[in-house]
Amino acid sequence: MIRVRGLVKRFGGDIVLDGIDLDVPEGALVALIGPSGCGKSTLLRCLNGLETPDSGEIEIDGERLGPGNAARLRGRVGMVFQSFNLFPHRSVLSNLTLAPRVVRHRSREQAEADARLALARVGLSGFESRAPATLSGGQQQR
Repeated sequence: MIRVRGLVKRFGGDIVLDGIDLDVPEGALVALIGPSGCGKSTLLRCLNGLETPDSGEIEIDGERLGPGNAARLRGRVGMVFQSFNLFPHRSVLSNLTLAPRVVRHRSREQAEADARLALARVGLSGFESRAPATLSGGQQQR
């Protein structure tokens, strides 16, 4: 589970995140939707330990995110940013299963089963063998 309380992030005089509270249950697929510049990517970067919030707390599975554990906790959370950077020489399924197999040491069978479920959730069943270049930008992001 991801738990966020009172998250604030400023860039100079601009408040980008202003007291964000958020709970994401384990296993949930979540989409952040909003206009350009509203802080979606900044929130994701904070949740992934790539950006340091000015105040507030982030917990991942009950452990508070901080500089000493960001890399380890990052390995337990999967996030997709606007720059999706799929490997062009790998299939959709291969792109989706690479991190779970390498970072989380999942078996090929488990990683593929999880990937197929995720594809079904976002309306991309049947796309497993496709190359990234054959997908639209929106399909690549999903």
